[in-house]
Amino acid sequence: MATTDEFVKYDVRYFDEFSKYLNFDKQDMKTLRKCVQMGLVQRERLVELAISKVGGIEMDSTHGQDHADGTDTKTVVSSIRNNNKSKGCWTHSFNVRKIASKNGPLRVVAYNKILDKFHYFFIPHSAFQHCKHTVEIVVEQASGLYVRPQFNGIANRNRKWWQYEAKSFEDMCNTRPNDVRTRNSLVQSQFKKLFIEGEMTCRKK
Repeated sequence: MATTDEFVKYDVRYFDEFSKYLNFDKQDMKTLRKCVQMGLVQRERLVELAISKVGGIEMDSTHGQDHADGTDTKTVVSSIRNNNKSKGCWTHSFNVRKIASKNGPLRVVAYNKILDKFHYFFIPHSAFQHCKHTVEIVVEQASGLYVRPQFNGIANRNRKWWQYEAKSFEDMCNTRPNDVRTRNSLVQSQFKKLFIEGEMTCRKK
């Protein structure tokens, strides 16, 4: 789908953030950035290439996947909408679309336009395979407001899907389909590591 003029600025933001991983020389960077500003180069492929390079994963853009490990890359920009005008229910969220045909996990690179910040998710196929069209990652919500609220962009990480948030772009790139990498499992593994190290220290004493 072609990028509209309204959204080109987000493609430029993606380019500025992720082009550094592809080792372009300065002249190439200038030329490519101009192409992005003109809507000739779009962000999805750029991010796919960056993930491939950082994670050491071969590209394989076949039906239902972007990478040879079966994962698919999605880039999204947060949006704000009124879900129920009569009740004034507003949502600031990332909408990850066209997921029904995906073969494996999703690598989601999401731009929070309020905070000018990127979030990264590695969502297992088993977690979203029941979703027919869209995975909605809610950042924040408000109700009873009949004018657009002043959202602060700070995520409520107790909501669904945030358990699959990666620590960084590099962490997301290096996660593999068989890895169990929810936030809870990472905390537990870190605690276990500290516990084992503490046990070994005690035994040495």
